[in-house]
Amino acid sequence: MIVGIDVSKKTFDTAWNTAEISQHQTYEYNDQAIKTLLSETPKDSHYVMEATGVYHSKLALKLHQAGRKVSVVNPVVIKRFGQMALTRVKSDKADAQLICRYGEHTELGLWSPSKDEIHKLQQAHSWLDDLIRDRTRLLNRKEAHGHHAVPSLFVKREMKAHEKSLKVQIKRCEQYLGAVVKKCFPELYEQLTSIPSVGPKTAIELIVITRGFTQFESVKSLSAYAGISPTTYSSGTSIKGKGGIAKMGRGRIRQLLYLCSWTAKRSNKPCMELHRRLSEAGKPAKVINIAIAHKLLRQAFAVATKGVYYSENCA
Repeated sequence: MIVGIDVSKKTFDTAWNTAEISQHQTYEYNDQAIKTLLSETPKDSHYVMEATGVYHSKLALKLHQAGRKVSVVNPVVIKRFGQMALTRVKSDKADAQLICRYGEHTELGLWSPSKDEIHKLQQAHSWLDDLIRDRTRLLNRKEAHGHHAVPSLFVKREMKAHEKSLKVQIKRCEQYLGAVVKKCFPELYEQLTSIPSVGPKTAIELIVITRGFTQFESVKSLSAYAGISPTTYSSGTSIKGKGGIAKMGRGRIRQLLYLCSWTAKRSNKPCMELHRRLSEAGKPAKVINIAIAHKLLRQAFAVATKGVYYSENCA
């Protein structure tokens, strides 16, 4: 039996079908309500929910610990499924029923919790992303403030102090991530940094987003997640759009790989050959750099999944 769950901060709604009758329940989000849900649904139930930030994680973990089957689905997938079904109602009850219908019509992958060290890394990584966004926002405001007719000295001092504080926090967070990665994934870290032009920040980022290279079965799925997989935009004889990359994944790893491509075309032999071949073909610099970034990602996936150090002959 499929149980669709719509999770919010304080409550969660459930929906399931028995003998062609749709059931619906609303629970307070606490441990007792989760126990009640387990007692009211069969042990062979398959619970399906959206990845709603961090709110779904406690419920998913409790259900998994109880030995139940759990699936966590990208919210965009559920939204598109609802659009395909021409749904016109938006409520917690309707969302739970929609998730239930999706589970009944789709082959679901099972969810499993991350290991403790991965969980720590993911939380610290998320905090680092927030700090970097705050710093970028502050630098933009600092630039805009300088264009005032009479810039406030007080605001300028406050911005400078805040920028200094963010710099310290970012450095401390990066050091923490590096220490945990080197402690929990020492060999994997060394293998990734053995690739010419792949530095510590890129290696740590790859380890965190791939959960130690256990989350992806193929390099194609990893490149799609990183947002550097190629796309085309054409149809019939009238639509001949430009191709590009699908920027639907993790922007930070895409940015780091792009920066790595600047040195890879001078220090990484396969990337040097790729740069020469594409340059002779007249490709623009950005296209070449993206191709090199994709090449570096493939090299990283190879050394990580095979458990070997970088070698030019194998690359």
